[in-house]
Amino acid sequence: MQNTLATSRGPRDPAESWELHCTENEGGSSHRGICDIFPFTPRRTEDIAEGALKSLTEACGIEGLRQVFMIPWATRATGFGEQMVISPGSVLGIGTRAVGLWTGKPEPGVKIVIPLERLSAIEDVTILLYSRLSFLSFGDRLTIRYNTLARFALEPALLELRKQLAGSPQPLPREDGESPELPIKWESLVRSPHLRFHEDAPVAFRFATMPGKSPRERGRGQLLAVNPHELVYMCDPPEASHNYGADSFIAPRARITRVRVREKYLEVASNGARFSLPMALELREAAARWFP
Repeated sequence: MQNTLATSRGPRDPAESWELHCTENEGGSSHRGICDIFPFTPRRTEDIAEGALKSLTEACGIEGLRQVFMIPWATRATGFGEQMVISPGSVLGIGTRAVGLWTGKPEPGVKIVIPLERLSAIEDVTILLYSRLSFLSFGDRLTIRYNTLARFALEPALLELRKQLAGSPQPLPREDGESPELPIKWESLVRSPHLRFHEDAPVAFRFATMPGKSPRERGRGQLLAVNPHELVYMCDPPEASHNYGADSFIAPRARITRVRVREKYLEVASNGARFSLPMALELREAAARWFP
């Protein structure tokens, strides 16, 4: 039996089981230093909350501080009315055996661990200063939210994880026609590590623009790409009224067992989990040719 994750997300971002109820007073502003606001990779073990590094090392196989990402506490909206929650200070570990999250509250400890062999896909969302990163497997999801300005600190460990999951390179699908000229934003993304491990690595892709929901709304870009190791789908963020940011879905090709078109969605089965991606017709048609 397979689980289905529809990634046609709305603005709702439900509270995690370890997040805390937030009162109106707690949601107010208070003076905090820059290290109390922005996530970071620690330089010293002393910078990490007591017990966090030891617990994550045992659970995930942490081999260095480069695999640890510190996330200060923050308040956030869930999208359910006026509901706010407090995300406690947490530590993400991206180890050689698993990914895991340690939080200081409500009780200090590791809240979720997903072994690398169980990972199915990665979901990566950026909207202006808001970023959300999810590690997905059958029945489990580890999600962190952080300020986009701290992205550079997370990228090396995330890229190394993608390489660990990649498996042996596979042939690229045959190109069926010339690739269209891309808008500047998407041209830059095609050449970035979002779509390939190295700048000169080969990649096959198709791009489409979906019309806005109203005559005044700009069209939304969508890109489907296949490199020797991954299937990558990116689109302008559907959660925002602008195009500043991108939603990404990344699945290792070695773990994909089926790709098929279902109405307005592309269904991707990866390592026991099933994902439904809303996608333009021309991209769905390309996927059907690439994964017969």
